[in-house]
Amino acid sequence: MKKIREFLLSPDKNEDEFWESDALIWIDWREYDEDIICYFNERLPDEAKIDFEYVEIEKERGIDIILNKDGVKTPIPYAENHTDRDTTLKSIQEYVSLEYQIRWYMASDGCDTLAFCILPVSQWSQLEQEFGAEKVAYYFAPIHANIKMFG
Repeated sequence: MKKIREFLLSPDKNEDEFWESDALIWIDWREYDEDIICYFNERLPDEAKIDFEYVEIEKERGIDIILNKDGVKTPIPYAENHTDRDTTLKSIQEYVSLEYQIRWYMASDGCDTLAFCILPVSQWSQLEQEFGAEKVAYYFAPIHANIKMFG
């Protein structure tokens, strides 16, 4: 949260430093979907890590990723013929949504590699109280069901 807060204090001045910070999780459009989950797991505490299985299947896409939460197994709802980063990210957000929120760092929009941040919901709320929800969302867009990230 500290690096995000420092960025929001003066975005124009701090953008270059923030771009290089470890507050960001970078995801390339060609990334393997299971690797994306691992990137977020690296930032989450043990009790919040995403429990998942990678399963090879006969469908054209070749794989399923099954999320396991509280004993309930839910496949990520990919199209029949391919996986995609948007669906993976939305499913991760849904999985962690009670305690954490993923936000898209909007300065990375238009790049082949997009940047994301994950913080506890309470910390995003603190940032919104300090800087205003509109400003925080301008720089860090919440992930929701209708958002298009990777074109």
